[in-house]
Amino acid sequence: MDSILITNYKPDYTNNIMTISIQINTLGISSQVSITMDEFNTAIAGGAGGTDRVKLKVLNTLIDSLTALKPVATTTTTATREA
Repeated sequence: MDSILITNYKPDYTNNIMTISIQINTLGISSQVSITMDEFNTAIAGGAGGTDRVKLKVLNTLIDSLTALKPVATTTTTATREA
């Protein structure tokens, strides 16, 4: 069973982007991802399987965005209590 659902898509022709809303049921994640219209059109070109190519492009974009949020290094701080 497919656990990735494209719930909405909204073209922005002025800025040449497509905003796609997705829901990943197995992870309980809902998100929006924006890709260029060219990327969207390339993903759906060729007919059959176009939706899967859009999902793959959206997931790769989402992964890249989440990876960019990951800190390069982590630090640990400890609280001190004054007497």
